[in-house]
Amino acid sequence: MNKLTIILVLTFASVFGQKAKSDFEISGQVKVYFGQELLIPKDATVELRPSFDIKVVDSLGFYKFSGLKSGSYELRVLDFNFEPEFFHIEIVNQSAQNFDLYVTADCEINKQIAESDLKNENPKLILIGGIAPIVDFEDGKFANKYGIQFYDYGCTPPPLECVYQYNNVIFEYLDNKFGKKWREEVRQDVIGLK
Repeated sequence: MNKLTIILVLTFASVFGQKAKSDFEISGQVKVYFGQELLIPKDATVELRPSFDIKVVDSLGFYKFSGLKSGSYELRVLDFNFEPEFFHIEIVNQSAQNFDLYVTADCEINKQIAESDLKNENPKLILIGGIAPIVDFEDGKFANKYGIQFYDYGCTPPPLECVYQYNNVIFEYLDNKFGKKWREEVRQDVIGLK
């Protein structure tokens, strides 16, 4: 009877120990390089493979997958604004906390492009609409008065942070040249307008 009790205790301890060892986590923060700036994405998601679980980053860019077993995993940062990037990790005996994921967004528009557009007298204010851009009769009046065209990327915009960088340079230019009155006349769907 003592032998049977010892076997049961060892079996129970073995099963209990395995369950505890399979409760690992992978967590960290997503950070995105926009040119020289390192920023936190506002709407990225992280996908865990092979389970294909998806977590949306919080307002500070943090993600967390828990209840994982030892093994190989692949994380993929998803955001419609940049190409997905893959990160490989092996969990053996401990969780992978502070596993930060760094991705790079290529900006076709940014501060330098805005400054160049101003210098070449071709500045724009960037919009992000749907499949069909919305054009308003007042757009032409605004363009003539302030020398700024509206440009709508539709449903395939560049990274939002790049758009903010571009538009902020144009906002500053308009504020310096015309004061704040242009803000009352501009379309309210211009990205980054407060």
